[in-house]
Amino acid sequence: MIALLLSLFLLGEKSIELRYTEIAPKLDGIIEDVWLRADSAYDFTQYRPTDGVPASEPTVVYFLADDENLYIALKCYTPGRRPYSSFKGLEDHIWFYLDTFNSRSRAYMFAICMSGHYDDGLMLENGKVQDTSWDYVWFFHIGEYKDRYIIEVRIPFKSIRYKEGLNEWGLQIRRWHIKDHAVTHWTDVRQKDGLQISQFGTLTNVQPKAQGYYVELYPEGFLRYDERGDSTDWTPSLSFNFKWDPTSQMTLNGTIYPDFAHIESDPYTFNLSRYPVRLQERRPFFVEGHDVFRMSHLGVDFFNSLDIFYSRRVGEALPQPWVGSIPILGGLKLINKSSDWNFGILGAYTDEFNDTAYVDDVPTSIIQIPNRGFTAARVNRAIFGNSDIGMMFSGTMVDRDDYNYALGIDGALRSGPSQLILQSAISDRNGTRGWAISSGGIHRSSNFIAVGSFIKVDSSFHVEDIGYVPWQGVTDLYLAAGPARYPETGPLLRMYLEPGIILTKYPESDEWSKLATLFFEPNFRNMWGFNIWGQLGQMYEADTNYFYRGIEATVWSGLRQTMNLHFGFDYSYCYNYYRSEIYNQPWIANQLWIWHWMSFVPISQLSLITYGDFVMEWDPNGELHAITPIWTPRIEYQINSDMDLALYSEFVFLTEDGDLSTAEVYSNRIGFLFSWNFMPKSWLYIAFNDLRRDEGDGLELTERIGAVKIKYLIYF
Repeated sequence: MIALLLSLFLLGEKSIELRYTEIAPKLDGIIEDVWLRADSAYDFTQYRPTDGVPASEPTVVYFLADDENLYIALKCYTPGRRPYSSFKGLEDHIWFYLDTFNSRSRAYMFAICMSGHYDDGLMLENGKVQDTSWDYVWFFHIGEYKDRYIIEVRIPFKSIRYKEGLNEWGLQIRRWHIKDHAVTHWTDVRQKDGLQISQFGTLTNVQPKAQGYYVELYPEGFLRYDERGDSTDWTPSLSFNFKWDPTSQMTLNGTIYPDFAHIESDPYTFNLSRYPVRLQERRPFFVEGHDVFRMSHLGVDFFNSLDIFYSRRVGEALPQPWVGSIPILGGLKLINKSSDWNFGILGAYTDEFNDTAYVDDVPTSIIQIPNRGFTAARVNRAIFGNSDIGMMFSGTMVDRDDYNYALGIDGALRSGPSQLILQSAISDRNGTRGWAISSGGIHRSSNFIAVGSFIKVDSSFHVEDIGYVPWQGVTDLYLAAGPARYPETGPLLRMYLEPGIILTKYPESDEWSKLATLFFEPNFRNMWGFNIWGQLGQMYEADTNYFYRGIEATVWSGLRQTMNLHFGFDYSYCYNYYRSEIYNQPWIANQLWIWHWMSFVPISQLSLITYGDFVMEWDPNGELHAITPIWTPRIEYQINSDMDLALYSEFVFLTEDGDLSTAEVYSNRIGFLFSWNFMPKSWLYIAFNDLRRDEGDGLELTERIGAVKIKYLIYF
């Protein structure tokens, strides 16, 4: 009996042997004789539209290696149809994942589409978080036939990190079929669980023999044109970036005199809340590896992580009336990964900026920003298989009287699709010290789901100069639980219903705000879905109280070859901090946000995109006060798999007393971007940006920027 159970257990985990060859396969989209000696992965099962059903379109994947490279051949059958490719629409594609440290929580991911598009990155938190900011050197070729397509891949061992002496890697393969929009996997994945690194199969007999160092050098050239008012300026610059892998587990990155100007500008933001908007990081030095320099995350909106390092603080934007950002002189980061311990350290140094602004030759503003150093360090250790604990430090300093430091400790406990995160941190800003704690969790079973979060931030906790934790003095608890359903047949794919509560105490009030909540989300097999989140209860904030009510709804159209549509709204009766500050009085009133995103692909290479917000604000007397439409049409044209053109125009409208007939354009930003990935990790960018605002005399030029940037990779 014991032998039978052991056999069933062993058979339940798929494995494939990596075999070695002295003859390197040719990447030409043809399965040659050399592949006949390879072991293969097959018997894929559905994840969508029906759990566990054998795939209707078979997939066979072969693995080979030589001393320097890993080779993968993916034979994807499409019986009864030709493979489908589209530069801008949805198409047949495949993902494969490698857990090279057998961590059961982190894995490399690679994607290849029929059109030649590709992507790569990291999967984190046992599959709950994906980070596509990483960029690796690897090669592939696609062969298309009338009833199948073949992808051959070569990944140099030197271009990825792995644990020396570890001969088993975690492995998963995920295929997306244009037929029925099916998704299949090599190892079985169920709706109630989602894709989990801890449930990967195994690639055995891994014995990389690549020796020596791996070095990447990135010289960059940048030419920028600026026009503001009557002044114009041409600014050429050169920068140098490098990457050095001293071992198969360690990476050192550096940048000297980088140009960190965004190729595309941050979108216009309209903020009515009490907290500042968190901006997306776009700069390559900080984007790549940003997962290392943060504490664990759930990948969901209801959990507020203690982000004691927020890279947008480094070289942040200059205040009005200046434009641009604080110059960065250089940066350095070291990352080491293993199956048990991981650590990273980052340093950056910004230049001083001193200037005087003039209006009609009269000085109006003076800015004096000193040199500043920034540091972030992180270490974490795996425990209990795929859980981990860690510590993080962040800091910035001008001198002994102007500094901001923070130290955090966190842990992430994972079991299947469930996860619990615990975080704590202390801060010191110019002698003012404070503390904060945060936690969040998700529990899933076959018929039940429970979620929750808790955060308490001391009023003296400050990381404004180095991090993003804006909830000073706030205590907040959210708990919700309810039934979860995963029907095997019928139109419904999965469904969650979660009644819950929110308890919040703001620093300006002695009372607790108490809200009842209800979350409902059905997903359908035809790829449509929606969710609704409602909240109501007594709210105490901003030295006042009122009965809060709000409802949010989001609808998505599913994945289609030619059109995708997401839209929704957010209605609430709440405190409007933006209007309250303008009119210097409490502003409790209705507000409604309506938003949309739509993409239409009339031909393979062309995508027509529109997205925007329609914001309506009422005054405390119930009268419509303002309507602010924000709309951005965008056109993207893919010349080939390596060249892309994008043109967009962002409009911001203002109205008088909420009367749409009075709507006028307040600002218009036109942007153009040409990007060419002419070699691995080598890019040419040509960008243009024209911003105009109406300050009372019609639209007038605020700034016009043109830029040409080339980045060339030299690696050995």
